[in-house]
Amino acid sequence: MKVLEFVFKSEQHKVRTMRFNYANQDLTEANAKSLMERISALEMFQKDGIKQYVTPVGARYLDHRNYTIFDDSKKTDKAA
Repeated sequence: MKVLEFVFKSEQHKVRTMRFNYANQDLTEANAKSLMERISALEMFQKDGIKQYVTPVGARYLDHRNYTIFDDSKKTDKAA
């Protein structure tokens, strides 16, 4: 069985991951991004007042190989 991994950036731009052992095995990019945006909007994961899951960066399935759903980690912030 594949493990679903969501990759986010925190408010401090550090990489944070969430892994789900029992997850839908055929998510599309749109579904994954939507779920990640919902998790981010909850703002319930904080450490020392710093939000841990702010910006969705990527989602992938893991087993012996990686199955990338999407990966925005190479995009540059034009607003910065």
